Amino acid sequence: MAALIADRSPQELVAELWTLTGLAWDTVWRGVPADKEERERWCAALGWQPLWFEAGQYVRTRRGGRQYLASVAPGRPVTRVEYTAWGVRAEAVEENAAVTERAAVRWSGYLAAVREVLGECTWCGGWDAPDFPELPGRGPWYSPEWRLEHEAPHRVATWSFSTPGAPLFELTMLLGTGSAASPARADASISLVCHGPADAGDRGPVWLL
Repeated sequence: MAALIADRSPQELVAELWTLTGLAWDTVWRGVPADKEERERWCAALGWQPLWFEAGQYVRTRRGGRQYLASVAPGRPVTRVEYTAWGVRAEAVEENAAVTERAAVRWSGYLAAVREVLGECTWCGGWDAPDFPELPGRGPWYSPEWRLEHEAPHRVATWSFSTPGAPLFELTMLLGTGSAASPARADASISLVCHGPADAGDRGPVWLL
């Protein structure tokens, strides 16, 4: 039976989103302090409790949710803030169709909820849309050909604003089912991602966070 990894309601997602819209984003993008005491003060000022660092800082929110702040190292710029609202892992490839159906239902609820806060999307569609946008935060392995082969991201909605320092908001669905040639057990998720400026000093060969 597929394992439920995360299961936040649309109302819980909206509550976290309202908090995110009020963040001092310039402070976030400058990065998480490397010093422990400074990091704790920095997180407290933003309404977070620091958890652990693993390719970025994980934090606990005031509402009990967990968010991920992508950064190549402590003290380096944060390039995105990510909140996973829903996640399911299949135990067998035969469960993939059922997981995909569940993901589609949850996507509709989350999308409607985020629209209530952010308004109409700048773009919304699926993996095979001819006008699929170029999204930030993808590694050099990513390409339109890879997206079409793996159907990943499966669905995306974006919201962009002209306010200086404001993030690009992205609601994204991943199914993690591999490709037709090499199917894999579903590792599905629906996440809200807030993209900031790229880290100009990131010269890593693998990831562009």
